[in-house]
Amino acid sequence: MALLAADWPVPLAPVLLQGKIVRLEPLSPGHEMELLTIASDRQIWRYLTSDCRSHAALRANLAASLRDHLGGSALPFVIRAVSRERVIGMTRLKNVSREHQKALVGSWLAPSAWGSGANTESKLLLLEFAFESLHCRRIEFHTDKRNLRSRAALTKMGAGQEGILRSDQITRDGHRRDTVVFSVIDSEWLHVKEKLRARLEAQLTSQGWTPRSLSSRRSEKTFPGS
Repeated sequence: MALLAADWPVPLAPVLLQGKIVRLEPLSPGHEMELLTIASDRQIWRYLTSDCRSHAALRANLAASLRDHLGGSALPFVIRAVSRERVIGMTRLKNVSREHQKALVGSWLAPSAWGSGANTESKLLLLEFAFESLHCRRIEFHTDKRNLRSRAALTKMGAGQEGILRSDQITRDGHRRDTVVFSVIDSEWLHVKEKLRARLEAQLTSQGWTPRSLSSRRSEKTFPGS
C-alpha cells in the first residue's frame, strides 16, 4: 500500500515544549534582542553555515526562519533556560518534507550552555515532538566534519552516521566543508529516547540534581494564538 503524504498544516502550528531545564518557545520577532545578547560569540558560528554575530545578520536570519515557517518548511524555536529565564540558543525543524515525512534539525547554543544538559534536553523535546506528535519517519542532522563536539554528541545519543558529503559547501572563510550526515528513523526512536534520557539524567546528577527533582514530566502545549 502506498504511503500518503503527511497532512501537516501550513504553517506548522507553533507549540511550546516544556522540559525540566529548558523550554522551547516558538520563535517570534520579539526574541531578537534576547538572541542578540548571546550571538556575538565567535565560537558559536565556527562550524555553522551562518554567522549571526552582527545585528543585521541576526535579523536577516530570524526573518528567513519566520518566512520558512509561514511557508510550511520549518518550525523554529528559541531555547530558554528555565532556571534563569534566559534565552540560550535556537533550534528548529527545517527542510520539512510532507511527502517523505521527514525533517532536518538545526541548532545553536551559547557556549555558556555547552555541557549543561541544555542541548540534550532540547534534542529530546524536539525529537519527541517530531516522532510522537508529527509522526515523522526520519530526522536528519548535518554537521561539519571538523566539528568533533557535535559529531560525538550525535553518536552518544544513538543517531546513525550515514556518510560524508565531500566538498558539500563553501564556508565563509573559503573552506570546502565536508558535511557528515546523521539520522534517526522512527523504528530507532525509542532506543534513542532512552539514551537521551539517560544522558540528561547523568549530566544533571553531576550538577547536583536529585532523582526526585528529575522525575517531573515534560509537556507540550499548543502556543496561544495558533
